[in-house]
Formats: sequence, structure tokens, C-alpha cells
Amino acid sequence: MGPNDAQIVRIFSREEKGRIADVTLDPGSDAVVVLEAEAGFILFDGHGDYLVTLVVRDLSDGTLIPATVPGVATPHKVAGRFADATWSDLAASFKFVVTGTELAKRKGHLIQAYGSVVYGHQHPGATLAESPLFMIQP
Repeated sequence: MGPNDAQIVRIFSREEKGRIADVTLDPGSDAVVVLEAEAGFILFDGHGDYLVTLVVRDLSDGTLIPATVPGVATPHKVAGRFADATWSDLAASFKFVVTGTELAKRKGHLIQAYGSVVYGHQHPGATLAESPLFMIQP
């Protein structure tokens, strides 16, 4: 990654109050899908635009699972400018919440998350990544 680029480092699932990745999620409580990304110092210092998108897909039935960032109006998306409150340092972590209600509908299903970051204004770039598979406990 160069100083004018951004890159997704990883996407992983975890329990809502957990600190580490967890590939099995409890359908009785909310879960979090975390997208970690980094921006190059020139891109970050220039306060360019970014759009983080995360889609969570149920691979067992082909449906999408709603994932939201608390306080953000548009589900699946976070928009801003580098150095704002949401992306305040070169490395940023975006936490998308999947409710326990949604997980309970999908007990035993395999899930995967797909993320992207589109950045810049005059010469936009993008980075894409997918999470490892995870499962909703039966």
C-alpha cells in the first residue's frame, strides 16, 4: 500500500462484547462484523472522502443480513472524510452490528461478509476484501 492508497486489513466476526474474532456466533445476542482498514499518510492528511461498505450474506439461503453502524443513517455504509471522528487515525475499525433477532432466524447457517472502501475524489481508488466463513450456532 502506498501513501496515496487505503487498504482493508481484515474483516472478521465476533460476539458483541468480544475482543477477538469468533467464527461461531450466538443467535441469542447481537454480533459484530469488524472491518479494519488503513489509509496512507498522504491520503489521510489530505482529508479525502471515503465510503466504507459492508454486506453480510447468508450462504445457506442466499439472503442478505442487515448490518448497521450505530449512529449512521444508511445501513451497510459509512461515509466521511479522512481525519473525521469515524476515521481519526491512519488505522480505523468499523463495527457493523447484526442483531440477535436476525441471527436467531438463521441458526446453523454459514455466513460471510464482503467489504469495500472507495476513497479519494479526483482520482478515486478502491480496496475489497471478504471475511472468513462464520456460523450462527444451531
